[in-house]
Amino acid sequence: MKKKIESILIIGAGNVATHLAYAFLNKINIVGIHSKNNLSSKILAENLNCPNIENISQFPACDLILICVNDSSIYELITQIPSHFNIAYTSGSVELESISKNINIGVFYPLQTFSKNTELDISTIPFFIESTNPEFAEKLYNLATLLSSEVSFASSTDRKKIHISAIFVNNFINHLAYLSKEYMEEHGLNWEHLKPLIVETNKKIISSSPFDAQTGPARRNDQQVLSDHLEMLNGYKKLIYTDISKSIIDTYSKKQ
Repeated sequence: MKKKIESILIIGAGNVATHLAYAFLNKINIVGIHSKNNLSSKILAENLNCPNIENISQFPACDLILICVNDSSIYELITQIPSHFNIAYTSGSVELESISKNINIGVFYPLQTFSKNTELDISTIPFFIESTNPEFAEKLYNLATLLSSEVSFASSTDRKKIHISAIFVNNFINHLAYLSKEYMEEHGLNWEHLKPLIVETNKKIISSSPFDAQTGPARRNDQQVLSDHLEMLNGYKKLIYTDISKSIIDTYSKKQ
């Protein structure tokens, strides 16, 4: 095995693959793009000026195959790739031991939400590295430092806990915003009015402790306001409002 990773082949042409591919451009030799969505991989390969490789049997020699696909496809892909290749995948939740006993398989997990048309500062994104092979783990670590100043080693257990925490602050908050927008529009109100509040809330979460930043009727345990609000809600919105309000009340009653 070389002392460092100098060439990669990227499997995938979605959000994560696209961002990482452009981040690696001019930093490392990208020998090809492969994806089951051949049209997307063709477009990405053309933009990167590298080959689009349609068949796994045609993979050229490289120092690393980086798998950037959904979790359910990782295992099947790895079983199809010849065993002499070094492989890493970008999942936050797939445990390394569940994939293979191959010592040259690792994790290259960027903790961020990716959308193709949204620019990101990759240098600030935390990357978490894991491999049962310490030498290979070190190579993945060094590879990540080409992209980011925030690189750490993390076990599968810790990585999964990080992923769960990320779902709370990203996926769940985004869904709450969706429900808020839906509720406003159902009642003929302008959701744009809430955007300054969203910006300020995010600032407070980052600049201070979320515990100290909490406000609202549940934080004050204002049962009259809570009861009035619940009468105006139904379905999942009512259930979510009830459960989160109870969690807030319980949190602050325990801390007092």
